[in-house]
Amino acid sequence: MTAAAIAMMMLVAGTTLLYLATPHQALRASPLGRWASRAGLAALAVALILLLRVMGPATAVFAWTTGLMLLWTIPPLAIAFARRRTMP
Repeated sequence: MTAAAIAMMMLVAGTTLLYLATPHQALRASPLGRWASRAGLAALAVALILLLRVMGPATAVFAWTTGLMLLWTIPPLAIAFARRRTMP
């Protein structure tokens, strides 16, 4: 498995853990603990380090931030769409 693929998996895991640790998340009844925030931040740091090893610095930071924006935008919308109520 390449470093870029591992970086993407770490990016997905990190953003998911940080989302589930927030008090406003809509997937679970209660947010995960502080451990999830720390693990999410660690996963995001590892993802950035791996991307920096594969790409140039500007490209790596751009790919990392674009991934963050994408992965923090889609889950709340998908959860809201899945939980929507049909109107009579």
